[in-house]
Amino acid sequence: MNSKPRLSTYWVTCADGLETLLQEEIEGLGVQNIERFPGRLVFKGKLEDAYRICMWSRLASRVLTPIHTHEIEFSHDARDVAEELYEGANNFDWSLIFAPQSTFAVRLHIEREIKVNSQFATLRVKDGVVDSFMEAVGKRPSIDIKQPEITLYVLAGKKEHTYCLDLSGDSLHKRGYRHYMTDAPIKENLAAAILQRIQLQKKNPDIFLDPMCGSGTFIIEALMMLTDRAPGLVRRFGFNGWNGHDHDLWMSIKGEAAERHKEALEKPLPKFYAFDADWEAVKATKQNIRAAGFEALMHHIQVEERTLADWPDFQAEGKTSIVVTNPPYGERLGDKASSKAFYQGLSALLQKNFPNQTTAIIAAQIEQADVLAIKEPQTLRLMNGKLPIYIRSGEIKPATVTQPFLAVWQPQQFEKIEGAEDFTNRLQKNMQNLKKWAVKENIYCLRLYDADLPDFNIAVDLYGDRLHVQEYAPPKTIDPEKAKKRFNLALAAIRAVTGLNRDAIFIKTRARQEGKTQYTKQSTASKRFVVQEGKAKILVNLTDYLDTGLFLDHRQIRLRIAQEAKGKHFLNLYSYTSTASLHAALGGAASTTSVDLSNTYLNWSKENFVLNGLTVDHADQQHQFFASDCFEWLKEGHEQYDLIFIDPPTFSNSKKFYGTFDVQRDHLSLLKRAMNRLTTGGTLYFSNNYRGFELDDEIKAFYDVEELTSETIGLDYKRNTKIHRSWKIKHLEA
Repeated sequence: MNSKPRLSTYWVTCADGLETLLQEEIEGLGVQNIERFPGRLVFKGKLEDAYRICMWSRLASRVLTPIHTHEIEFSHDARDVAEELYEGANNFDWSLIFAPQSTFAVRLHIEREIKVNSQFATLRVKDGVVDSFMEAVGKRPSIDIKQPEITLYVLAGKKEHTYCLDLSGDSLHKRGYRHYMTDAPIKENLAAAILQRIQLQKKNPDIFLDPMCGSGTFIIEALMMLTDRAPGLVRRFGFNGWNGHDHDLWMSIKGEAAERHKEALEKPLPKFYAFDADWEAVKATKQNIRAAGFEALMHHIQVEERTLADWPDFQAEGKTSIVVTNPPYGERLGDKASSKAFYQGLSALLQKNFPNQTTAIIAAQIEQADVLAIKEPQTLRLMNGKLPIYIRSGEIKPATVTQPFLAVWQPQQFEKIEGAEDFTNRLQKNMQNLKKWAVKENIYCLRLYDADLPDFNIAVDLYGDRLHVQEYAPPKTIDPEKAKKRFNLALAAIRAVTGLNRDAIFIKTRARQEGKTQYTKQSTASKRFVVQEGKAKILVNLTDYLDTGLFLDHRQIRLRIAQEAKGKHFLNLYSYTSTASLHAALGGAASTTSVDLSNTYLNWSKENFVLNGLTVDHADQQHQFFASDCFEWLKEGHEQYDLIFIDPPTFSNSKKFYGTFDVQRDHLSLLKRAMNRLTTGGTLYFSNNYRGFELDDEIKAFYDVEELTSETIGLDYKRNTKIHRSWKIKHLEA
């Protein structure tokens, strides 16, 4: 009659936050009666249970079996914890556990509030083990920190110290395939936990995408799950040198795992897509896939260098898809605002390409995760090493199809506003006249009114479904109370005509700016919105600064640049928020270079780029941003550009050029320097808003010059054709 196998106590450790998922996993392996503690599960079971966890657990960090407990018999203020640990190690006969010919290492974990030098305490544990061997067998084992045959895991506690044999040896998250690393990779067991959380194996998707694959961890872990490849199949373990190791049992479990994997390889697999903007990451992913033993499946995997703005047609309609990724932008951009813009852009892409499909996105801050458009989102907080991460998962919301505001606007019915009848009629007439054009051209942002009537000296601009109302400062001859009353009448009329609520209308007073006033905040509350222009999504700020981040009168020239930029090297001087550069990039420019003296505007520029899925990493040379005086920048460089856009301010304080910049005085020198950087067949667009501006005759004599003012002023500015002047300038043909 066979006796029951002896039950032992086992600890299974994991990263903080994984306890519930890990319990589900090992219960699926047949383990029962599990106790759960922070970062650790405890159960009594057979050796076979421990072996199966070592072989099959994708989430665990270590599998430990406690061997010896040393209780603390005294307590006083000056505890010598290191000596307690030595005594505990020395009081046990370790020759019962492993032979003196074996190498060993000690991993020490110290509970909070226990004060001891961990390095010295670890050394004392090793001394205790060695001295125990000398007393028992007269021989001492050697220490090997890198690849020990036996690993002892010691938990130093307040009331007792527990000495465990680490059956896993090295941490179980190390599968052995990550030969090539990228910055801030996610641990393999955390990646597997995320895939388990979204039920990858149950959903068995047709498409699996990681658009920022890094070193390929999600792709490889998904491959392992979907091919039923045990994570412990090809790695070494810490029980091999243990006296209690059952070799035949382990080989039986290993043979079973190999057979399961072989059978699963006969089943159909999804199409895997692994993209990254960094070529080094693409190479690392390919090399790690091969190192993991999946080279024969490379025909299922499309690994390419791509930005988010360069996604292919996935032909995903009618197919089950899963998108999982670990964006690196929290580290690269270094501030919450830029990272948030990136997550907004990623979310929009997911909505467009994978509506109603499953996603799991890692975020460094919860604010990033909050902008993701996910139905009934679930959040899992984990520790990736010492860094907290947030995983937002769920079903992707479909994109809402938005039309220009004027497409859905209809003339409103409202009571007459006494004293503002003429303004009301003019605004309504303007909107009716612009409606057909805006709908046909898909215009979301435009000017509705620009001081058309002398008594209502304001500008009304539409940004998506919000209004930006600028009150031009009245002359000193006008009674301030009368001006205030008239402005309030205008606001009432604007709300009545547009049908928009107060919270959709933003008000500023526009006066002549001096010095750096235009760069200073106008209010303390930041209200930033995303608006659409052509293919571009652009961040506008309707409250904090005098300018919104998008000059509406230059819309037509930006769209022209988008059409002409494909394959060209584009330079944008006085780039402001670099919206022209953004249009060029989305139009397929080979490169964009944006130069502006203001770091505020350049940071805003980068946010616009990442919002549209374009990389602005410092290692990337395709899209560059320089905080510099444009004159000095032109003087110092030699690169040539096929397409240049210059829209300088009328006047600015630039200490590096005559102390100030004046567009009328300095444009000749500016354009000459810029033309030296223009390729032979290239085009330079020059524009400015100075109403009295006259282009220097020398420019007309030296270059091929064509004025484009009428072509670059949209229908919404035809009532005020002096808003800007613009020219197309090329080198004369030889």
